[in-house]
Amino acid sequence: MGDRTGVLSPAALWRRLGLAHHNWPGRFTFLLATILLLLVTQPMFVGHAFAQNIATATISLVLLAALYAFRATRIYFVIASVLLVPSIGCRLALLFTSNPTVEVVSAISSGLFLAVTVIALVSRLFIVRSVTLDTISAAICAYLLTGVTFAYAFAVVELQHPGSFSAALFQRPAGRVAPLIASLHSFVYYSFVCLTTTGFGDIAPISEGARSLSVMESVFGQLYVAILIARLVSLEVAQSMTQERE
Repeated sequence: MGDRTGVLSPAALWRRLGLAHHNWPGRFTFLLATILLLLVTQPMFVGHAFAQNIATATISLVLLAALYAFRATRIYFVIASVLLVPSIGCRLALLFTSNPTVEVVSAISSGLFLAVTVIALVSRLFIVRSVTLDTISAAICAYLLTGVTFAYAFAVVELQHPGSFSAALFQRPAGRVAPLIASLHSFVYYSFVCLTTTGFGDIAPISEGARSLSVMESVFGQLYVAILIARLVSLEVAQSMTQERE
């Protein structure tokens, strides 16, 4: 029985897949899984009776996974812990009220939390000396979280200056559903259109704040790919050449 359990253990599974120990999934791979869960469930459950609850659960899971991933970094842990309280607290409050002030505090605190996480991820990518599966996961996490961070920034702009976008992103459905919760998937969609410079044109920024953020995100997306991904590729090449010499 013990041998059979060993064969089915995660470590044995990764060995059977040909992954070395340093390429086993780690904390950033887990964070990546929670981010993908957030991005998939947001549009999938739009209009569903439990859409607000599911959105709150998935976003809270991402925040907790990020806090867990950097639990050993004291400065990040302190700052993130301070931002985590209003982030999750306001999300829970929005289940019972659609107060605009609570929505703004929720968007700002969640956006700042994710921004701090992106900074921590990027900083880590600049100091790593080898490329592993978890390193690649961290790079993907930073890119995806950038899109979600700007989505919250766009939400704040729309909350403070309604009509900042050409499309009616804030469509208040029947019932007591907060506009921010109901429309977050639209901001995420627009954010990734800017980040990847796809430019479909179905949603256009109108206010100066929305335009400025759109430009900033587009530039960041290009620089991220050009600088950070190029660094990881160069590290992988150097790592492979070193292994060949040995």
